[in-house]
Amino acid sequence: MKFKPLFPILLSAFVFTGCSLDIADTRPQDVKTISKSDRTWQQHLAQLKQINRYSANGQLGYISATERFSSRFEWQYQNAHHYTLKLYSTISTTSLVMQMTDAGMTISDNKGNQRSERDAKMLVREIVGMDVPLEQFASWLKGQPNEQADYNVGENHYLANFSYPVDGVIWTADYLVYHPTQPALPKDILLKNNQQTLKIRVDNWKY
Repeated sequence: MKFKPLFPILLSAFVFTGCSLDIADTRPQDVKTISKSDRTWQQHLAQLKQINRYSANGQLGYISATERFSSRFEWQYQNAHHYTLKLYSTISTTSLVMQMTDAGMTISDNKGNQRSERDAKMLVREIVGMDVPLEQFASWLKGQPNEQADYNVGENHYLANFSYPVDGVIWTADYLVYHPTQPALPKDILLKNNQQTLKIRVDNWKY
């Protein structure tokens, strides 16, 4: 079932939620970094790699030339072929669920609309208007970089930022605040490319 015409109305319900998300649109400058071979960082990275299945919830703000919305989110990750991202409003019953399985991506809403495709990225782009690399999102969210990527470790011994090409587009990530958990996991993240900005505040982690 195609339901793209419903989404301007659906997404408008998200716009007013999370507007108090006080994460800057611009990347921080003059970030002090340390060596990637730092022993404490390497121990932290090893701990992150052991977190294979996890869930997180919080607030998400998305900005592009054609879409702008904020919402609550719930993320549940089992593996690269089984994960779920739910966006929902706190001022209405509006919700949107993106679910990945072996068969591909299914997007559904709380009105009973549903659509499935093998090409997850295409479906998310067409239905939601977001062009976010969900394949990398699972590791990016927990602050684990691709070790072949251009990344920097902060003085706190955690991931500070990285840049990474996806389908010819350079994405950058800045990790602004961490939760004082063990291991420390991100609280505030700024993801950007030259056309999109994604602000993420993770309120809770479970793994």
